[in-house]
Amino acid sequence: MSKLIKILIVAVAGIVVLVVGLVVVLLTVIDPNRYRGALEESVAQQSGLQLQLAGDMGWTFWPVFGLSIQDVRLRNTDSPQELASFSTISLRVDPAGLFRGELNVEEFLAEDLHINWIVDSQGQSNWPASGSDNAPVVVDAGSAELPMAINIRQIRISNARLSVQNLQSGMSMSIQNINLVSRDTNLNNQPFPLTLSMELVDGIGNGNLALNLETTATIDFDAGSLALDSMQLNLSPLTLSGNVSVDNFMADARWEVNVRSNTFPLPHLLANFMSTDESTLPRPDQQQMTIHQLIANGDPNGVRLDSLELGLGGQQGDRLTLNGDVIYAQGNRPLRIGYQLSSAAIDLDAWLPQAEAPADEASQAPAADIALPIDLLNSMNVRGAHSVDTLTIAGLQFAPLQFGLVLENGQLNLDTQFAGFYGGDLEMTLRLNARNSPAQLAMTSELSNINATTLSADMPRLNFFTGRFDLNTTHVMSGNTVNALMDTITGSSRAQLSESSVDISMLKQVFSAISVLSPSGDMASSWPDVVQINNTEAVLNFSNGITSGQEFAMRLDNFDIAGSGGINLQEGNFDYQLAFTILGEPAPQSIRVNENYQNVAWPIRCEAAFIDSPVRYCSPDLQRVREVFAQIARGEIERRATDVIGEQVDRVRDRLRNLLPTP
Repeated sequence: MSKLIKILIVAVAGIVVLVVGLVVVLLTVIDPNRYRGALEESVAQQSGLQLQLAGDMGWTFWPVFGLSIQDVRLRNTDSPQELASFSTISLRVDPAGLFRGELNVEEFLAEDLHINWIVDSQGQSNWPASGSDNAPVVVDAGSAELPMAINIRQIRISNARLSVQNLQSGMSMSIQNINLVSRDTNLNNQPFPLTLSMELVDGIGNGNLALNLETTATIDFDAGSLALDSMQLNLSPLTLSGNVSVDNFMADARWEVNVRSNTFPLPHLLANFMSTDESTLPRPDQQQMTIHQLIANGDPNGVRLDSLELGLGGQQGDRLTLNGDVIYAQGNRPLRIGYQLSSAAIDLDAWLPQAEAPADEASQAPAADIALPIDLLNSMNVRGAHSVDTLTIAGLQFAPLQFGLVLENGQLNLDTQFAGFYGGDLEMTLRLNARNSPAQLAMTSELSNINATTLSADMPRLNFFTGRFDLNTTHVMSGNTVNALMDTITGSSRAQLSESSVDISMLKQVFSAISVLSPSGDMASSWPDVVQINNTEAVLNFSNGITSGQEFAMRLDNFDIAGSGGINLQEGNFDYQLAFTILGEPAPQSIRVNENYQNVAWPIRCEAAFIDSPVRYCSPDLQRVREVFAQIARGEIERRATDVIGEQVDRVRDRLRNLLPTP
């Protein structure tokens, strides 16, 4: 047994020595640079591109046995910009073929690949299109310096980079840290597995996005087609699955997608593209979205969205469907968009930032002015139809809601076809003319037969009255920013409420404060907290802005309020100088008061923040109230003096009559 083991060891050692000797002889005798011309000619034959092997070529044993090539460059003779460059390429070759003088490439490994993809202002790419002068040419197989076979069972690319610039669309981005592994790779329209990871960097917005892709790819380089089947694309926290195909990617690419997604938090996905304070992001279980289906296709002329079905709030959330078309701008023709949107329910409050409780008012900085997208409005035409069973925004519900949107030649028109609003109807129109400088905006709205009781459930500040009401508004304004619009608003709002009950607690509080100066006691002590009102009307007129010059008038049966003031939206408060008057007959005497105090205009200052309790909104101007009481007292004295004088005059007249003989 020991002799047998020794024989085997000697035999194996002899074989190893022989193999090592043969490899040493092989690598000593065969100069790898002899394959330089074969490699360059093979690339020219297959792709029509110019391959330049500028660096050294040598044998390598790691990471594979084969050729190591330094400083590899790929060019298109029609473009001065390099298409691609490699710092190092390793080709795993079949050792047996070397003894036959053949270079059989079985595996391709590349490090530090850099690819440039540039589209000029005329839409021409630096990569050659199929059928161009640089298309693959047929080369006589016998003309190559050495026979060469490429049967790549595996491709591995690490730390690659792709730079994309489209001077026609203004797009600039780069794809970095590209790592690719594929097996049985080919460009002959045969499927092969592919794994890819990369980092997308937006050259304009400086956003970063990590991508990971697993798919079965089918590439036909000659036809310029690409298909990704059974795709799993991860853009954490989003995972897309489905199929993608591209035809004629060398020239006028046409593409199709049919994908779906997991349930993902939309703000966390957007945080990949922009700088975001993580503390401001909602919890991952909030603002979730699911792409149940996305079917779309496009070409250089535009995009068609056949079907987009979104789940708002996760897999079981409300579903929104959208379809439409986008036709790209060309020449004098602007961008055109047409779409239809429908949903059973949309809660915008769940997706919009929630207002936080204000800090110390003195420390609040004025809100930044917001510019209107004038250039954008003038650069496209849009036509959209919307149908939502229930829309929630700012705590209010519109159910159902149907409205159309038309933007054409810089003029935006928005009209409600039908809108339900708390048991009543809403009609609204908006007209924005962005062609004018400054832009002109006109808005009208009409609310009919609105149930105040139901509305106050969502707007608690309106719970001081019940019944049904109508509201009409008409406003015009001009400006290219939100503040400019608000500073030029002109128009009126008119509300009418009939057969309702009104909580007059604030009025009682105001008149109780007035009664402190009254010699006859509390004039409001007998008032109820809630009064039945037969008819209520209110009018608010605007003239050149909302900060001042507003005229306000309100009538509650025999209670009349009139005055002027303004609203400061930046500071969140209002200031009005008003006169409260309790009318005498023939006005209905729903709120009764001593006749001496009827038809008297009581000076009231309504100055408060919107967030304050309504009972703090108004208070009497006590200095002017004293003057009113003094005037009432003087009037009473004058009245009594007049009565006394009148009585004395009557007595003197009677005595004179008695002294004179009767005819």
